Amino acid sequence: MDTLRPHWREPAADVAWVGEGWRELVLACHGAVVARFPEYELVNVKQKYGVLASQAFPRPRRRVAASWTAEEFGELDRVIQPFVEQSEFVCEWCGARGRLRDDRKYLLTLCDTCEGRFPDPPRPGDGRG
Repeated sequence: MDTLRPHWREPAADVAWVGEGWRELVLACHGAVVARFPEYELVNVKQKYGVLASQAFPRPRRRVAASWTAEEFGELDRVIQPFVEQSEFVCEWCGARGRLRDDRKYLLTLCDTCEGRFPDPPRPGDGRG
């Protein structure tokens, strides 16, 4: 988090909402974005629909004038996209080779080991709880 902290929109942010298995992926994505947009603003890092979701702006948002162009925003998306695609094959919890698990309560990308070790919590009314 210390590496990301200078770029967070909220200075008190202290969580990237992803599993430990994606830590290196998040740091690599951050490095690629900083290389192109040194002043980028990070809004959120999370897992969404089983893949990495990084919400950012090319530079801090200003209220009175345009902060970036559509081309810059598109380029930022192109920098981030390869890391989103990589996350489709990396277990979010341990970093091993994984795949999307769409038969769970929430979509997750997990390896076979983590899939077996961490079942979904019981849902009300499903007879497991």
